[in-house]
Amino acid sequence: MKVINIRIESVFCLLFALFFCQQMVFSEESELTIEKRRRIEADAVYTYETIISLCQRERFDEIYQYGDKYSRERMSKERFVSEHTGCPLASSWEAVQDIEVKIISPTRVDLRAKLGVRKNQTVFYRVICTMKLEDGKWRVNLGLPFGEVERWRVVK
Repeated sequence: MKVINIRIESVFCLLFALFFCQQMVFSEESELTIEKRRRIEADAVYTYETIISLCQRERFDEIYQYGDKYSRERMSKERFVSEHTGCPLASSWEAVQDIEVKIISPTRVDLRAKLGVRKNQTVFYRVICTMKLEDGKWRVNLGLPFGEVERWRVVK
């Protein structure tokens, strides 16, 4: 009988913990008003477009400042600049299109876009860029500053 009581208590504790976690997740999400969501989306898009613009002007030393703390600790500015010299992106309006932002939390978003890359002709890839809010600014992984190519598929 004692074993059954302990198991029942364990189940109730687990259910309470799950309920509490659910409330935490939904309360954080519900704190995001429409205005806050729009501000997060606009700031993330602005940051991404700034990174793309800096790439087109081959200002990789400035892109480095948009790296998240973890990737800046793991990669020096000199290494980043040397690995990214030369911009493969298409010209102005072809470089980035169809941007969508999915808010994961107030400090993390997934930004999806169609990214134009220069080859013999412009080829478009669907990319996803995870961005984190650090020190009040949106940051990217410097290993993938323009985003990770989704399934390596070319988009027409």
